[in-house]
Amino acid sequence: MKTVTSNRPAHGLLFPILLRRASGLDGIIPQKNTENLRLEQMLAEQAWAAFHIWDRTRRGIFPKGTFEATGGALLCGLLKTAGGGTWWRTAKQIGFPPGFVSDVDAVLARNGGASTGVNSRKEPLKT
Repeated sequence: MKTVTSNRPAHGLLFPILLRRASGLDGIIPQKNTENLRLEQMLAEQAWAAFHIWDRTRRGIFPKGTFEATGGALLCGLLKTAGGGTWWRTAKQIGFPPGFVSDVDAVLARNGGASTGVNSRKEPLKT
């Protein structure tokens, strides 16, 4: 079985894509419109995945602290990059609930990035 690194045709196709995506996060190489759209879509998907973990944690479905230890931490790793930070400054104003935004900003601040309070609800929502 060949791996991507030993398969020259796949290696030649995959790694430039990964490098460009990483460069977009780092803000080093200006992105073409298509590449920028892909980067923004990937960040949006990661943010919405983190939102679902946040929502379930807030409702008491997941144990307290799950968001901060999983989805929030992973999302913040992306948002601390130049490209991720630029995207978050715009996206948080138009596409996410205020409680989620403040909790993401709190995790960012705690890990060296933005501002505000985590899981402000003391009790899970009654359903």
